Order: sequence, then structure tokens, then C-alpha cells
Amino acid sequence: MRILILGAGGIGGYFGGRLVQSGAGVTFAVRPRRAAQLATDGLVVESPHGNFTVAPASFERVDSASVQGTWDLILLAPKAYDLDSALDAIAPAVGPGTVIVPLLNGLRHIDALQARFGAAHVAGGTCGIPATLRPDGTVVQLGPLHRIVFGALPGTDLAAAAHLAALQAAFARTPVEALLEPDMVRALWEKFVGLTTLAAMTCLMRGSVGDILATDEGAALFDETMAACIATAEAAGQAPRETALLPFRKMMAARGSSVTASMLRDLEAGHATEGAHIVGDMLARARAAGIDPGPLRLAWCHLQAADNRRQREAAGG
Repeated sequence: MRILILGAGGIGGYFGGRLVQSGAGVTFAVRPRRAAQLATDGLVVESPHGNFTVAPASFERVDSASVQGTWDLILLAPKAYDLDSALDAIAPAVGPGTVIVPLLNGLRHIDALQARFGAAHVAGGTCGIPATLRPDGTVVQLGPLHRIVFGALPGTDLAAAAHLAALQAAFARTPVEALLEPDMVRALWEKFVGLTTLAAMTCLMRGSVGDILATDEGAALFDETMAACIATAEAAGQAPRETALLPFRKMMAARGSSVTASMLRDLEAGHATEGAHIVGDMLARARAAGIDPGPLRLAWCHLQAADNRRQREAAGG
């Protein structure tokens, strides 16, 4: 099976490196600067599970601006605000039997992928890994979690879905926790519910979980936000399983915790965020279903106002 991975940053670089270790045929679609790093130094990964370097000869590299040929499976993990350019980049690589596994958060990207390539080519996917890319090109896994979940969606072609079983078999030869999920739509909603709650609260309050829980109303506001998200999922016919929500509940009940959503880190750095794709979209879905969105209204207003200010200041206003 030929696998194309768009990007070789924290997520694409880590999971791609593990797939190369498994013996899979991997090609990274990257920009010229990253391609030069990979050609010179290989793919260098620092991980709690053991540091490793994948030699340049073990994988292929193509310019993400001029992809040619088709692949069996494409792993896609851009930021949501870069989705349109990512779809343009992979378009030439989608052949008759290609399956695309997006690892973005939320749900809006599924509609965009299906509209562009057809439902037959689109699977679902989520991942959990704290990882970043250092300026020197080293992929750094910041904690032990390295979980990836993927599975067919309604409409995914059975021939394309067969590649998902091969992907799981490849990951089984690595330390990565990989799950071929039979109920992928529900799994996407479960991640959507937990992440939206964390992102909305930490961005709105500009603090960590521990900072928020140390206030008089923090725990109650966490509960209200999650309840609104759960009710929205239930209205969509995708009631989250408590086993999937439990890790999020524990995370958001950990007093003294320094955990924040990556969205807050982007916000405080003055960068664009995935707020529209996560918080804004959950709010819109809650309203459409007649659900009281609770603190989601304030969180989305906060994110929009911050982005308006960022754009105004960038324009010199």
C-alpha cells in the first residue's frame, strides 16, 4: 500500500515516521525547506517511547505544490484554516481507489472533503498526540499519548475502506495505539464534544484547567459547556458513549492542572485559530437543534473579537 502524508510536522511527521518503521511505503508531501531537512537529516523524532531517526532513503518526498501520481491512502492533518489549500495539494493524488483519512478535529472538514472528492473516497479519523516540530526539523512528542482512530463513514467505498485495515496492520507493527473504529461518526462527535468544551473554556477564561477550577464558578461552567455539547450530539443522533467522555471529564476536573487547549496557545501567540471549525460550528449546530448553547456563545464571541483585533492590527489599524 502506498501512503501519502501531507506535511511532516508534529502529527504527520510522528505517525508517518512510525509507518516507515513498520515497513509501509510512505511519501511525504512537503514544502521545499522541509524537503531539504528530510533529505539531509532524515526524519528525526524524540519520543518518550524511544528516540529514532528514519533514514532519507527509507521514504520518498514530493513537493506539496506539485504532487503527481496517485496513492492508495492519504493522511491529512492540516490546521482547519488551511484545509482549502490542503485539498488543492492532494487533488492530483486521488485515484479511483484512494481513501483519504483526515485527522482534523470537528466535523466541517468531512463535508468539504466529500464535496470535493466524493463520499466514496473519504474516511474519518482522529488522533491524540502532544507533538510539535522544532525549527531544526526534529519532531518532538511531548507526552506518552500516541493514539490514532480511523474508520469508514457512511458512503465510504468498500474497496477504499480495505486500505484502512492495511493501515491498522501497519500501525500494529509499531508502538502506536491504533483503532479501526466501526462507528466512526460517533467517534468524531465524541472528540468534538470533549475538545469543544476544553477549547471554549480555556480560551474564554484565558487560563488552564487548574486556573479555571480554582474560581468560584469554573467547575459549574465546565459542566454547563459540556452539557450543551452533549445535548447537541444527542440531537444529531450521536449520543456520546460515557467511556469516550470519561477521559475528558477527568482532564477537566483535575484541580491544579496546567492543561490548556492548543487553541489557547494559538490565540495567545496572536495566530489564527480553529475557533470557527470547533467552537463556532458547535454553537451553530446547537442553535439549529434548539439547544441552549450556554457558555459557547461567550466563547465564540471572545474568539471572534480576538481574531478581528488580530486582523485589524496586522493591517495597521
